[in-house]
Amino acid sequence: MKTIKYITLFTTVFLVSVFGQMRHDEPPPGREKIEQLEKIKLIEVLRMDEETTLRFFARRSEMKTKLDSLHEKAVEIIADMEKIVKDGNSTQKDKLKKMIEDLDKIQFESQKLKSDFIKSLDDILTTEQIAKVIIFEKNFKDELRRILMYRKHSKMYQN
Repeated sequence: MKTIKYITLFTTVFLVSVFGQMRHDEPPPGREKIEQLEKIKLIEVLRMDEETTLRFFARRSEMKTKLDSLHEKAVEIIADMEKIVKDGNSTQKDKLKKMIEDLDKIQFESQKLKSDFIKSLDDILTTEQIAKVIIFEKNFKDELRRILMYRKHSKMYQN
């Protein structure tokens, strides 16, 4: 009986120390590499000088930070919604309606941020370069999605 207690205690201490060492505020390492690749490809596509590159990526970084913040809020709301729905708590319909409205506002804000960012590029990039940014971002996301789906399917069939 003592052995089980010691094993349980050891396992608990080990797990707490492992999870305590993990950084939850940092993006996953793969995401950082993807963002670096995206920046390199954008620089190639847009053929910007150094000053323009710095100004463009400063603005883009600011927009992405705001989008990440909105995304985090949306994830929290969805997690709360999921908990309410999973618990089957029908007394909280008003709270669910409010959460749905909040999510709608967040999605609207996200779209507005993206739109405002594109409009703000007028003083940095040419119209053709702005079009290239829009096309690049769509194609990059599509390609990334395609690669991830391919990897997912290939892993499924390997098992």
